[in-house]
Amino acid sequence: RELALRKSSRAGGARVRILSAPSRLKQKPEMKRKTVAALYDRIGGKYDENKSRAISDYTELPAVLSLAGDVRGLSVLDAGCGPGRHAEKLLDRGALVTGIDVSEEMVGLARERCRGRGRFLRADFETAPFAPSAFDLVTASLCLMYSKDVRPAIRNFSRWLKPGGRLVFSLYHPVRFFVKIPDFDFSKSRKVWIHLEGCDVTVFNYYHPLPKYFDALSESGFELLRLVEPTLSRRYKGWPEDFYRIPRSLVIAARKRVSEAGRRVDRGDDLS
Repeated sequence: RELALRKSSRAGGARVRILSAPSRLKQKPEMKRKTVAALYDRIGGKYDENKSRAISDYTELPAVLSLAGDVRGLSVLDAGCGPGRHAEKLLDRGALVTGIDVSEEMVGLARERCRGRGRFLRADFETAPFAPSAFDLVTASLCLMYSKDVRPAIRNFSRWLKPGGRLVFSLYHPVRFFVKIPDFDFSKSRKVWIHLEGCDVTVFNYYHPLPKYFDALSESGFELLRLVEPTLSRRYKGWPEDFYRIPRSLVIAARKRVSEAGRRVDRGDDLS
């Protein structure tokens, strides 16, 4: 069964509604996997404007930067860079940033935001042909949920990282589903529809049980370093009460084991 969630903007609070009946789902523009890039090409401007008021700027983004640590002089891949919010902060901290996104509109917004700093390319993190050991750090903010199978992307991240390199990525926190959907089945992967009110469009994410992420990390030669559940600080006033108590994202840091240096990798054309 596919579920549909409705997310409100800050002004309206955190409202989520199930749209489980197929007839009701058809009332909203559906995002098919093959049209992810086309969708974000169309709504990129509205999405960027809406994200400027997003809670993640005060929770997920600072947590990613904290786990990234000192990035001065590091070669960083911002996978699924979107409009460049994370890339901008990483550049400000002295990183050498390459950002990729499947949407040309998002890539353009990232270039504009970063004012000529960094390198931004239209590419899919499941297929982009970067050279092995090209990066010291990979960040992937709230984008792995678009992958039906997370293993190919995580294998790529491992291949692109130098031995000892780190991966920092974020996901929607499972508690968001449990709070709003008491009968949510956490035992298996499933497609979840989400209405982005700021853009007035319905998109989907894939929910995967956390062990699938941890297994994919282990299989690709990563060791888990940290898992953070950021909530909103009370110093930020005027947000719905739930935001101060209930985490809306998980941020995970992992390190590529040095022993992976000897693992055979497929080479070929690359973007480096």
